[in-house]
Amino acid sequence: MPSPKLRAEQYLLVTVAACSAVNPVGAEELAAATGVYAKNCGLVPVFIMNTGLLTKGHRRATYLPSEKGRYIARAFARGEAEGLGALRTKWRGQWFARTVRDRCRHGPVSREGLVAALMVAAKAGPERIKQAHVLLDLMVAVGLVAVEKSGELNYFEGASHTDAPPTGTQNTDTPHEAPQTANEDDEPSAAEEPLPHQDECQSGSTRQPDSEGVQDGDEQPQAEVPRPRTEAPGGQPPGGTNPDQDLLSLLLPPVLLADLTRLTSAEVLELHSHLAAVTALTAKLRGHRVT
Repeated sequence: MPSPKLRAEQYLLVTVAACSAVNPVGAEELAAATGVYAKNCGLVPVFIMNTGLLTKGHRRATYLPSEKGRYIARAFARGEAEGLGALRTKWRGQWFARTVRDRCRHGPVSREGLVAALMVAAKAGPERIKQAHVLLDLMVAVGLVAVEKSGELNYFEGASHTDAPPTGTQNTDTPHEAPQTANEDDEPSAAEEPLPHQDECQSGSTRQPDSEGVQDGDEQPQAEVPRPRTEAPGGQPPGGTNPDQDLLSLLLPPVLLADLTRLTSAEVLELHSHLAAVTALTAKLRGHRVT
């Protein structure tokens, strides 16, 4: 996490200066370029290097911009808004961005809640709470975190300024320097504290069917229990049917379970016996021919 001796805007200023360097730079060179106290400038490069924007120079305590860092410098040269968008793109895959994104998956969170989440992810003790505050301020300054009207903070999911160049302009960056997704920039280093694996249970995940083969939310409402058909006067079957009709016309109309209430127990057993016999004979007739 960044040092608490600098404010977020100072960290951002030194970061841009380090990424814009042509030759290896140290604390003195960064102080000359930014006006920030040299001793404090020396606290910035380690954190920036761990995010993939700087590499070590050939001299002690000196640094050079990486490919990502030079990409950031070119974006800031075109404008501050475009530079901040490029920086958001490169930092979305870092552990601190993933932490805030996961913590805010259900909506805005208080500042204290995000600071606590960052400290847990970094496995930091209470003595490092100021560093977590500076890191959160830096994410707000870059635009990875937005401040809501309620005062709570939320992860910024919008597209960066470099994702879609304006019409008529051509991106001069090489293909391998184009804005990358969060997964492509996910490069944990030795000084980072990677997040533990968490099961993502979000709207995009596939729901597995339950033990009855019905997915959640797909259960059909139970139908109202049908009432038995009214028996015709004289004991005749309803619907104009009679025993002289052929078997197919008698079986096609559905027989409701509620209709069985009109049968005696002996008639129910007799019906079951007949149906079992019909099923067995039909299965035999529909089976393979015996040769």
